[in-house]
Amino acid sequence: MDSSKLFLSHYDWLRAHWLDFVAKVGTTNPQDLGILAAHGDKAYGFKSKWADAGIPFNHGVAIYLLSRCRPYSEEVRSTPSGWVSPDDWVIQNYPRFRDFLAPADQY
Repeated sequence: MDSSKLFLSHYDWLRAHWLDFVAKVGTTNPQDLGILAAHGDKAYGFKSKWADAGIPFNHGVAIYLLSRCRPYSEEVRSTPSGWVSPDDWVIQNYPRFRDFLAPADQY
């Protein structure tokens, strides 16, 4: 495999696949890459928890970022039913979004 084509970080993977993902799941947020820089680092704290749940980190980060986009943001954090932890929301909703994501190791 040509190592120059490997993603060096989740940011590389997201830059390649984020816009396609959010278009497929239908968000009302502007579809740009600014959210990656603004919130992409926050997911590192959840990496091992997602790995334990069988979620590739690139996929976990994409769904985590989706939790900051409408209408999905209304399902996370402060909801009418109370606090929903975003890292748990990713785990609970991985089956819901998995088929809309490019393979985690695709380059």
